[in-house]
Order: sequence, then structure tokens, then C-alpha cells
Amino acid sequence: MKRFIQDQRGFTLLEMAAVLLIISLLLLVLIPTMTSGKDQAKGVSCEANIRVIRSEVNLYYAKEKKYPESLQTINRGTAEKPNELACDQETYTYDAKTGELTKAK
Repeated sequence: MKRFIQDQRGFTLLEMAAVLLIISLLLLVLIPTMTSGKDQAKGVSCEANIRVIRSEVNLYYAKEKKYPESLQTINRGTAEKPNELACDQETYTYDAKTGELTKAK
């Protein structure tokens, strides 16, 4: 038993440094990839929300034969800006006459 323990070797300082170097290089590659995916997901989520709101406006028009006066009518928008919608640092404006939701300039 004593002989078995004496034959085992641990990691040397050089081997540990090499492992830490490899792990840090992998992290340098992975971290930017993960953060860019997060930004892309926000954009896709915003586009999906806009499509849903446009569908809600069209559904309201199909039922009422007129477009909603504001986005608050379909439980969207805020009291301060009932015809504006903020999404991913962009603002969309709702036109009650045409039912269009367009990106503000």
C-alpha cells in the first residue's frame, strides 16, 4: 500500500499553468458569443411583440369595424403616451386612422 502511494504523482506548477491558460482562452472565446446572442434575442423578441400587436389591432378591426383609438384600447401603450410603444431602444408610433404601427424617426 505504501508503495502505491509513493508511485502517484501530482500536477506540477507548469501543468496547472497550462490548464489555466487553456480555460482562460476558452472563456475569452465564449463570453462574447454568449453576450451577442442575448442582444439578438432581444431584437427577435421585439419583432415578435410588434407582430402580435399588429395582429391585435387587426382583430379589433375585424370585430369593431374600426381601428382602436389608441394602443391602450387593446391594453397596450401607457397613459402618458397612448399611441407610442417602446421596444428595444426604438419607439413605434400607432396611427389610429390606418391601424399602422411604424418605427418612429
